Amino acid sequence: MATREEYEQLKAFARIDGAIVGGLWILSFAFFIGEFYNPLFGFVSLIVGTASIVVATLRLRKFRDNVLDGIISFRRALLYSMLTYFYAALLMAAAQFVYFQFIDQGFLMSQYATMTETPEFKTMLTAYGMKPEDMKVAMENIAALRPIDIALQFLTMNIILGFMVSLPIAAMLKSSYKRRF
Repeated sequence: MATREEYEQLKAFARIDGAIVGGLWILSFAFFIGEFYNPLFGFVSLIVGTASIVVATLRLRKFRDNVLDGIISFRRALLYSMLTYFYAALLMAAAQFVYFQFIDQGFLMSQYATMTETPEFKTMLTAYGMKPEDMKVAMENIAALRPIDIALQFLTMNIILGFMVSLPIAAMLKSSYKRRF
């Protein structure tokens, strides 16, 4: 960063874009939960989650073109993208904590427990060389997690995935050419 003002500007725009991407992630999570009521929601969840990457990329391009006159280094684009995903992950973790603490009441675990009892799932376990007892232990371990533990697990995963996605995004959008009007 050249100046403190430019860094503060980058953080401010990344926070806004992080809120947009985080909102899309929360919507995707809501559709994921809705999948247990209507299987079509699972597909919608996947589409919204994938669209969040496209939206983040388009927002970075808009920042580059409208605020920085089309010039952005790889380093600045990477920082912007990483901050965007970091803020989105924080928002998503907060929403997941609220969901698992106050709304879920064991719904998700009961749905997964029901799925593990189906003949198809048992056949799949056998095909992968797993024993039903191993799956039962895994389910008990997951059920023992507190809502804050679940939210922190997802927070960590989302930050890591966001940072990994930021590398190709920054490489694609770096530009040293001034925008023409």
